[in-house]
Amino acid sequence: MKKKRGLKRYYRNLGDYSFLENLDFSGGNNSWFDFYHFHIDNTGLGNKSWKSRKQHLDALFKVTEKIEGKLRNYSKDFQYWIAISENDSYDDSIYIHTQNPNGSEFPVSIVFDNKKSLNTNLTAYLAQKGYNIQTKMLLDFNEKEEINFFLTKNDLGLKIE
Repeated sequence: MKKKRGLKRYYRNLGDYSFLENLDFSGGNNSWFDFYHFHIDNTGLGNKSWKSRKQHLDALFKVTEKIEGKLRNYSKDFQYWIAISENDSYDDSIYIHTQNPNGSEFPVSIVFDNKKSLNTNLTAYLAQKGYNIQTKMLLDFNEKEEINFFLTKNDLGLKIE
């Protein structure tokens, strides 16, 4: 197997949240989010091992701190959640959703089934983060069922359930 070059730089840059400067949290007429989401792992490298997955999750939660800080001062109603796939780091993402001119449903409601995950490393990691955790069985791109975690905070945005 060929060794991937530049991994040190890749992991160092994972927590780059400069994209936040391009998001409009002003509350003005052009400040809206239509299921806006951000993936931290655009390569799937987080699937190589638990160590790699944890590095991607650590970076994702660094970005969430910045987003949550901006959302605490956001004047419009919004929904905010973190979606974590049980087995695919590529699908881990942060979502923001508001009323928007595209007409997508707001607020959105998700029906959770709260299935138990077999991924004990991930379950333990998420449990210590201080979020409300719900789960739902979803189909992945290969039509295979997998559990997805939905993390929310009571004091941040409208409920998604």
